[in-house]
Amino acid sequence: MVGHTIGIHNGKEHIPIYITDSMKGHKLGEFAPTRKDPIDERNDNDNKSVMKNKKK
Repeated sequence: MVGHTIGIHNGKEHIPIYITDSMKGHKLGEFAPTRKDPIDERNDNDNKSVMKNKKK
């Protein structure tokens, strides 16, 4: 199986994972990330203007 690409399910979708020699002895699910990094979607300029208005 070394050298093949396998689709591993992370709970939502299948992610292609390339199998390397260093992955021997591990379970395939260890290589499928299941969480995303939190993204702060707020716009800093909007927040600053809101804070200025609250101070008055």
